[in-house]
Amino acid sequence: MDTIVLAHVKKTYSGVTAVQDLSIRIREGEFLTLLGPSGCGKTTTLRMIAGLEDADEGEITVGGKTFYSIEKGIYVPPEKRKLGFIFQSYALWPHMTVRKNISLGLEERKINKDQIEATVSNALKKVQLTGLENRYPSELSGGQQQRVAVARMIAAEHQVFLMDEPLSNLDAMLRIGMRTELKHLHHELGATTVYVTHDQNEALTLSDRIAVMDSGLLRQIGTPEEIYKKPADLFVARFVGSPQINIFEGGILTEKGVQYFICGPLKKELSVQGVHQDRNIIATIRPEEIRITKEKDSAWLEGTVYSVLPAGSETIITVKSDDLDLTLKMNGFSDIQIDDKVWMDFNSDQMNYFDPESQKLLF
Repeated sequence: MDTIVLAHVKKTYSGVTAVQDLSIRIREGEFLTLLGPSGCGKTTTLRMIAGLEDADEGEITVGGKTFYSIEKGIYVPPEKRKLGFIFQSYALWPHMTVRKNISLGLEERKINKDQIEATVSNALKKVQLTGLENRYPSELSGGQQQRVAVARMIAAEHQVFLMDEPLSNLDAMLRIGMRTELKHLHHELGATTVYVTHDQNEALTLSDRIAVMDSGLLRQIGTPEEIYKKPADLFVARFVGSPQINIFEGGILTEKGVQYFICGPLKKELSVQGVHQDRNIIATIRPEEIRITKEKDSAWLEGTVYSVLPAGSETIITVKSDDLDLTLKMNGFSDIQIDDKVWMDFNSDQMNYFDPESQKLLF
């Protein structure tokens, strides 16, 4: 069953298109992340689902019920959509205790006190805040405040969670911890979740599927593995992955019936044969797919180390080979140093190829 369906949704601000003809089907219980740079339309899309923004065109359906349709003249106000929403700023009442922040919505629904107490206690337990219910937001850390916002959404027992960059105000270590909590909560609660972020690591680690957006357009939607290994175009290839993917602009050469990709000193057999020989083509390879050695191997690509960036669990190395710059990622520390002569190689089946004009994936 599709819990959320956006059909040909469009939104403009003062003549500038923020979301262009967007159609997405989000399955029940799915964790879908809207990923993209600032201004790509991801937050606008989330706010249109919540009813905080009105679409100019299209239709939005949640749980089989139409919430917004220009053609049908349907508009359901946000307070009647019964969707949980976590804002980037947490949106906690500063003069209310943790318990009151969580229970306020339940009290307005005239739920009996015993049920409210049980619901609040259960929500606090799920986010590991038991014992802090009498504190005020100013007495909590950023991570704890974020957990209160999550607990409030859990207590409301919504079947759909909408999250707008909820971890962006936290430091790096807290973000990692909260990712773990959000992942476990989603597994436990099974609520359909739409999550907005510009952080590709959050998207890759949390999501069942990722929708990559740019300039209001949906570039690609797929599993984290599909987005990472088979990007639909060069924008997705560049945007997803750290360090950034290696990109080579070259052509095709045929020798003795075998076709090769050629770019300066780089020559790799194509993983798919029968491509038109005279065409230009763009190839990519992820940094972690490149092997490197200081032992001379004439069959490998030769280069000189330009920089070495150790980071504990990994080392990022930049190598120059004629006019090519290659970025590599190795596990742990490395004995390779700047100005070392090195040799590199990688498997052709790890490469992707794109059309230079459309920038779409060819194979």
